[in-house]
Amino acid sequence: MKILVTGSTQFIGSHVVEELAKQGLSVIAAYPPRDKFENIDSDFLIEGLDLESFPLDITDRQAVFRALAGVQILFHTECYLSFQKKDRETLYAIHQTGTRNLLEAALAQGVEKVVYTSGPETLMPPPGEEMIREQDGVSLEDLSTDFEKSRYLAEREVQVFKQKGLPVVIVHPTFCLGTRDRSPSPLGAYLLRYLRGKSRFYLDTGINLVDVVDVAKGHLLAAKRGKLGGRYILGNHNAYMLEILQHLEQLTGIPAPKTALPFSFAKLGNSLIGKNRIPNSVLQRLQTPYFFDSTLAKQELGLPQSNVWEAMGEHLIDLKRWFR
Repeated sequence: MKILVTGSTQFIGSHVVEELAKQGLSVIAAYPPRDKFENIDSDFLIEGLDLESFPLDITDRQAVFRALAGVQILFHTECYLSFQKKDRETLYAIHQTGTRNLLEAALAQGVEKVVYTSGPETLMPPPGEEMIREQDGVSLEDLSTDFEKSRYLAEREVQVFKQKGLPVVIVHPTFCLGTRDRSPSPLGAYLLRYLRGKSRFYLDTGINLVDVVDVAKGHLLAAKRGKLGGRYILGNHNAYMLEILQHLEQLTGIPAPKTALPFSFAKLGNSLIGKNRIPNSVLQRLQTPYFFDSTLAKQELGLPQSNVWEAMGEHLIDLKRWFR
């Protein structure tokens, strides 16, 4: 069996490759040309494993068709995270055009199963509800940033090819904790600010946390057990910010902020952070807890539920290693 993983140098993709390699499967680890495969620094990069790696520009249709020749299973995990205006064209090229290229090639070449990695940004709770489930999608008009819009349009491409008969399963990882968050992710960026003593206030909100290794295993389980055309939230623990801060203080010894910042002030301060700021439209979502229900993935896939605080400890150690 020939398996291709896109985004294999990234946070989630690198762990998907590792879980596949641990099972002795033949893996093609494709990665964005801007990255270096060695940078994922994983224990699975040892001699004797059936692992092929190469750069793949998913916006290059011909290159994508060549890469998928003979592939039975495709894990499309590649994601480009940016909220900067200068990256607008890149976001749509990678997410929408790149995804379309991969799905078109997968359909044409008879790929047996596609697992597409979406994210929390394409789901939103119904009015008056706090918990988000698989059926709680969004419309394009609900979204404000090009990152969110391009991810939405990518998922719409998945729906189009699903109607054409492509055997695809969509997974939605929530907020991942663990090693190799080198970009870093928005949660990783917050943890890094905490480590540097720059978190003086907190937002009175909450998010769903999950171990990135469980997310990687969830991808493999989706390929094996997921219903064709279905979607699964790969999450674990819904935590209010005060609980997260309590554990951060215990893990680091750094005193947690005690003062909740009103969202109006958060938006004002946000404008001073610079290029790594989270857009106000994203902050707007966090005015209510961003909680997810992963019952379906636990019941139908057998999604593992590892200790998220242990994963947070690993995340912090890895951040200190890479961002000194």
